Amino acid sequence: MFDFFQPTHPFGAQVLRLVAEAQQGGGDVFDIARLCRTIEPGDKAGWEKGWLGLAADTEAKARDALRDGHQRTAAQFFLHANQYHRMADVFLTAAEEGRKKESFLASQRNFRAAAKLMTPPIEVISVACGNETYDGYFCHPRDPKPGKWPAVFLIGGADAFAEEIFFSGRQAVERGWALLLVDTPGRGSSMYVKGIPTRPDYEVPGTACIDWLVKRPEIDPARIALMGISMAGYYAPRTAAFDARLKALVCWSGCYSILDDLYEFCEGLRPTVRRLLGNVDDATARERLRSFTMAGIAKNITCPTLISHGTKDVLMSVEGAKRLYAEIGAKDKTLKLQDGSGRGGGAMHCSHDYWAHNVPFMLDWLEQRL
Repeated sequence: MFDFFQPTHPFGAQVLRLVAEAQQGGGDVFDIARLCRTIEPGDKAGWEKGWLGLAADTEAKARDALRDGHQRTAAQFFLHANQYHRMADVFLTAAEEGRKKESFLASQRNFRAAAKLMTPPIEVISVACGNETYDGYFCHPRDPKPGKWPAVFLIGGADAFAEEIFFSGRQAVERGWALLLVDTPGRGSSMYVKGIPTRPDYEVPGTACIDWLVKRPEIDPARIALMGISMAGYYAPRTAAFDARLKALVCWSGCYSILDDLYEFCEGLRPTVRRLLGNVDDATARERLRSFTMAGIAKNITCPTLISHGTKDVLMSVEGAKRLYAEIGAKDKTLKLQDGSGRGGGAMHCSHDYWAHNVPFMLDWLEQRL
């Protein structure tokens, strides 16, 4: 059995990510652990079959609960099934695009079934950007204070879609903030269904999403924060450098150059990045990624900024986070290097093993600015 608590195998690392999200309703730790006992490390076929089986069983429980009028239970199981379908897709390659799309659509189906049942409400929305349209969700806050709502626009990383990062941002909803989740280029439905690849000028789709948000009558346009997790540690600061409306920026991992800090740094991520660019070859990827940089741009970020990055991150170089921090123009900026000193956790990618501590830290910082 592979270890997901201190993973040394990609299977374990992906399960750790799921276990972190399970703390916010993205799965059941015991169901996850029981399944892991049946999967041999490296058996990708067994991995896909196992997660699809758990997803099907869990979705069936959700539908049984819904039939019997137990809406809260149904919503819980639909959310779990959404994540288990996502896990089935993780190690499929670009050559298996059909099965990747099938798993994504099943994941989306379950999340949307849950969204219909949840309180506070989750709206299915779309955001127009030029000739493109991005799908997403507008999550209402729980027990908001009187007046217009503060809001967090959360962008996911390389292989994260809107339905997954709900669990990353759910605590913002619980704090009384609205939460916007959108499948911007190279992510989720934009990639799986519409074939919209990622792009270096992420300020274009990012600004379109902020435009959508400020038009909502419930939202306070003076209290909008932007948060980017993993590879969105590039997407979010890139957007913030071109949009002065933002009250604050949080980089849940920081990235100065996707070519240097991710593609060159982590060989295992190269196929994923090539797919996000439109299934290009290595030479083309390297050439295109030269434009995915904050060089000469980070200085334009003037809103308060927090970067949290693990010092032993094996997917994104911590040196990229340091370079990004050094060039950010904001006077109010903080670089939190998670080095594992906090009870031995937090030093890995996105501090997945330290979510119960790192997420409240980031949101407390944000609360002071919103």
